[in-house]
Amino acid sequence: MIDIQRIWQDACQKIVGIEGVNAISYSVWIQSLTPLCVKDNTLILLAPSVNNKHVVNRSYKSAIQAALQSIGSIFTDVRVIVDDEKDFYMKEIEEYSEQEAAPRIEKGTQFISRYTFDNFVVGESNKLAFHAAQSVAKSPGVAENTYLSFNPLFLYGGVGLGKTHLLHSIGNYVNEHMPNLKVLYTPTEKLTNDYVEAISNNRNEKGVFNLHAFREKYRTVDMLMLDDVQFLQKRTGLQEVVFHIFNDLYQNGKQIVLTSDRPPSEIATLEDRLRSRFEGGLIADIGQPNLEMRIAIIRKKMILEKIAVNDDVVYYLAERIDSNIRELEGSLAKVIFYAKLKGLPYPDIDTAKEALKNTVQKKNGIDSSDIIQATCNYFNISQSDIISKKRTKDIAEARMIAIYIITEMLSLPLVTIGQIFGGRDYSTIIHSRDKIAAAMKDDPDTIRAVKDIKSMLN
Repeated sequence: MIDIQRIWQDACQKIVGIEGVNAISYSVWIQSLTPLCVKDNTLILLAPSVNNKHVVNRSYKSAIQAALQSIGSIFTDVRVIVDDEKDFYMKEIEEYSEQEAAPRIEKGTQFISRYTFDNFVVGESNKLAFHAAQSVAKSPGVAENTYLSFNPLFLYGGVGLGKTHLLHSIGNYVNEHMPNLKVLYTPTEKLTNDYVEAISNNRNEKGVFNLHAFREKYRTVDMLMLDDVQFLQKRTGLQEVVFHIFNDLYQNGKQIVLTSDRPPSEIATLEDRLRSRFEGGLIADIGQPNLEMRIAIIRKKMILEKIAVNDDVVYYLAERIDSNIRELEGSLAKVIFYAKLKGLPYPDIDTAKEALKNTVQKKNGIDSSDIIQATCNYFNISQSDIISKKRTKDIAEARMIAIYIITEMLSLPLVTIGQIFGGRDYSTIIHSRDKIAAAMKDDPDTIRAVKDIKSMLN
């Protein structure tokens, strides 16, 4: 199958610099083109207006052809059309869509090939999740006579930290080494839509996706990967469905892998029987990467994409993009693209700052260590005391206030906050948060302390 989107993206990176095309003309006339389909080895591009079509055909068509040729494309020609001409190409579009969609339901093609264990950067924040995912991939299901079970494997962490990469790595490994196994990856929203469709079409007509077909799809697999299970909260009917699917697969020794943005204990309104099953295997947290790991991620990306970036640019990105891996890789791609637009062989620090001026600001946010430090300064205690097991009144009060402010100002799982405070249980974190929240209603000393610490942070 020809990936025209990827080919077009690769060609776009080559267009600027070709005679007659500068950064401005690219942004105005070429960037707005959309690859539509392929007909007779001709790439069909959709323009947003008739004027845009005429300008491209008159001034930039040869540059586009040269860019396609420079990346080794098989396309021998380019044709630019507008919406009114789309009907003529609908057959090609439909055929391409079928080619694009069909492999997604076939074995071995529902997973992104570039997501493998080999190119996953391992650090302290994801070491447990990585090794657990590898173990599941190499030995899926429930092994007999073992006390250590990775079924289900429950991976949780924030957006863009690597959960999807690990899921696809598992799928790619299993498809390569155990092609006889039937593996199904599905987001929770997709399962929901399938169930709604099934109960709406609950007829016995041949070929209809009904409840029988739904059960066959989800209960006859060797490995089920269910993504974003936090969306099960408040959906009691769907939880009942997932409960029975889970039981059928587990009792038959089939592997279950689940992901979420939070641990099972923090998924609101999740039925206790389902929560206990989610917690019955291994729960692995994927945390935010530290500076060293972010540097390693950038350098790994450089090797995979065969690109060169100065060390000062690498450090600039790693120091300022600390939210998630996806944003880090996207920022790297943007910096490289800006360098290409300027005709540079590789980006320098000035180009990096220019590229990210609207997305990277000087770090003025706070993290848990900032809150803990401010609280310790306010109460005149040490950081070692506030995370210790000491329960003297002054230390316990400071600890609870710090916990309260962290839960209020930061989006961290309660389990993670417990780990920050010396490995405390999440129930202790809940107790501290709720106690200070209650005191904030009528205790002037607590109200003043919280207000003063927040002022220190600002």
